[in-house]
Amino acid sequence: MKQFAIIISSIGLVLSVGLVTKASIADERYIDASSWQLGLAVGLGQSSTPLHGAKALPLLLMPDVSYYGNYVFFDNGVLGVSTPLDPQWTLSLVSRLNPEKGYFYRWHISSINVIDQSFQYMPTVSQEPRNQQQTEVSVDEVSRRPTALDGGMQLNGNFDRWSLRLNAWTDISGQHHGHQLTAVASWYRQSAYGHWRWSTGLHWKSEQLMNRYYGISVDEAPQLQRYQGKASWQPQVEMAWSLPISSGWSVMAFYRYRWLDHAMTRSPLVKHNYVHSWFIGWSYRFN
Repeated sequence: MKQFAIIISSIGLVLSVGLVTKASIADERYIDASSWQLGLAVGLGQSSTPLHGAKALPLLLMPDVSYYGNYVFFDNGVLGVSTPLDPQWTLSLVSRLNPEKGYFYRWHISSINVIDQSFQYMPTVSQEPRNQQQTEVSVDEVSRRPTALDGGMQLNGNFDRWSLRLNAWTDISGQHHGHQLTAVASWYRQSAYGHWRWSTGLHWKSEQLMNRYYGISVDEAPQLQRYQGKASWQPQVEMAWSLPISSGWSVMAFYRYRWLDHAMTRSPLVKHNYVHSWFIGWSYRFN
């Protein structure tokens, strides 16, 4: 039962934080309306965490689940309603579980896309004396961070060899009262050596969001160092590749790297100034 719960949790976490890379990178920007797209990747990979005391998430099974109707769509954890503006541009109202909590808890109920209704958290604090000069704080020493539901708008632009996605998110669950802006540009190339995608993005996270997850408040515990979170800019790059080998089957790999600025790394909770994810394996597309 424990192993089953871990597998289900890992699948849900991959969906909720958007780590899935499409098996057919170049072709799947355009899919038939009112159709489910189901896939599964099996291989070896890992998604790191920048926090003290938190563990990296192993990526062994990665599902790819999406549905696009005439107006409603679901794409690996993002639920939305869209309307085309012209042949290249689409505007959508979207919602998701905020992925920030995924850095804190390796296996958590938010991993299976269940909204956490338990908002009253008690801190778990080490009882050992703390050196006043200590600047590191483990995730086990602070109160549990909440599961938040974000809502917002998404603008997609699809062109011949590249695409653009712009997102504006805000907390609609009242858990962090913050906002996030995201811009991601992707370039595509298809050759005899497979399908390639290169992406570059920039994430802005508001002070309220950063303080809720990475700040150390006065009511955490008397012996912990205080920290007030600040707004953060976080650029990232990604490369993805897939090579079809038979009907439905592909070999695939991806690597993603995100830089964390001083607004985040100055938090006593944060150990590294980066997060990265990688995966290599086989994917199967169910027809």
